[in-house]
Amino acid sequence: MPTPEKPSIARAAFVASLPVLMGYLSMGFAAGVLLAVKTDLPATPFWATLTSGVCISGALQFLFVDWIQKLVPLATVALLTLALNLRYAMYGLALLGPLRRAPFWAKAYLVWGLTDETYALETAAPYPPGPAHLRYCLLLTLFDHLYWIGGVTLGALAGAALPFDTRGIDFAMTALFLVILTDQLRSDPFARIPAVIALVVSGLAALGLGASRMLVPTIAVLIPLFLLLRPLLAPAARPQAPGKSTPEVRP
Repeated sequence: MPTPEKPSIARAAFVASLPVLMGYLSMGFAAGVLLAVKTDLPATPFWATLTSGVCISGALQFLFVDWIQKLVPLATVALLTLALNLRYAMYGLALLGPLRRAPFWAKAYLVWGLTDETYALETAAPYPPGPAHLRYCLLLTLFDHLYWIGGVTLGALAGAALPFDTRGIDFAMTALFLVILTDQLRSDPFARIPAVIALVVSGLAALGLGASRMLVPTIAVLIPLFLLLRPLLAPAARPQAPGKSTPEVRP
C-alpha cells in the first residue's frame, strides 16, 4: 500500500512555491518581451527557453538583452556573471549541513537551480535533514525552475507576436530589488549601514567612470569591503536590547 509521504511532500513544496510562481511569471514575462522586442535574434522563443533553462538568474536574463545589443565580449560576460552570482556560494554554505548526505546528482541540480527565492524556501523547509527534506528541496527547485522558464518563454512568444511598448519594462528587475531592499531596511535598521556604503561606492564609481563602466569596479570594491566589515555588521556584533540575547545559530 503506497504511503502518503511522497504526495504530501510534493503538495507542500508546490504550495510553498506559489508566491514564487507569481513573481517568476511576471518577471520572466518582462524579460522575455525585452528579448523578443529589443534583439534581432531569430526564433526568439527558442532562445528564451534555452537561456532561461540553462541560466536561472533574473538579473542575467535582463542583462542578456543589453549584452546581445552591444556585443559584449565573453570575458566581460564571464566576469559579470561571476560577480553577480557569487552570493550563491554563501547561500550554499548554509545548506551544507542539511544536504550533506545527498547524492552528487541531487547536489549538482540544487546548486545549479539555486536562486534567492528558492534558498529562502529551502532554509524554511518543514522537514528535518533526511530523505524527505532532500525531496522537498529538489521539488522546490524544479517548480521554481519551471516557473522561470515558463515566464520567459511566454514573454518571448507575446513579444514576437504582438506590438509592445517596452518603456519601463527594463526597470522591472530594478523595481523588484528596490522593494526587497526597502522591506529589509524597514525590518532591520542595521541593514542601512551596508546600504549606505553601497550607495556611496556606486555613486563615486558612476561619477568617476560613468554609468556604463561602473558595475564591475563597484562589485570589485564592495565584495572585499563587506567581507572585511562582516565581523562588525554580523548580528552577533550588534548591541542587544535589555532582556534580549542574540539567537544561537546552529550549523
